[in-house]
Amino acid sequence: MYADYTYYTTEYGGKMSADDFKRFGRRAERRIDCITGNKLLFAFPTNERSIEAVKDCVCELADFLWQIEAYNASAMESMGTVAQADGTVKGKVITSISSGSESIGYSANGSASTAISEAAKDKKVADTTIYGMVQDGLTGVTDSNGVNLLYAGIPYPVRNAPISRPPEDKPEEPTEPQGV
Repeated sequence: MYADYTYYTTEYGGKMSADDFKRFGRRAERRIDCITGNKLLFAFPTNERSIEAVKDCVCELADFLWQIEAYNASAMESMGTVAQADGTVKGKVITSISSGSESIGYSANGSASTAISEAAKDKKVADTTIYGMVQDGLTGVTDSNGVNLLYAGIPYPVRNAPISRPPEDKPEEPTEPQGV
């Protein structure tokens, strides 16, 4: 893994369990690899600042993915209905819980909205947010070859093998040796 659990808890200050970090850290790495064209797999940075940027990006993205799953889990627990005085029934979303006198507040219109809730509701929003997080975290970060991790130009790495060209329309006719 690009970032381990010790780094996540001590340096980044993350709060999820080791098992959750293992699962969501791997998901985060796969998303980062997809966005960076797998450059980290064969040219992981050697510069300490770049290494830290990659680790922070993995941790931030893992936290985001974890929060989306936690939001979905809590949404499933809080689902239900609220019967109103006029006889109508609406869906409920828990907005607050108190322990003292045991009071729970509900939002019947379900309008509580955050970046996490929007990402949990719409995969396109989640994908856009994830791309933005990776772009923010890795802009200007280079791999061990000095190539920007977000560079998406000519296929990378450049191989030393000769370029293979498609065959021409007309095959060349064999030539006979001269002087025979």
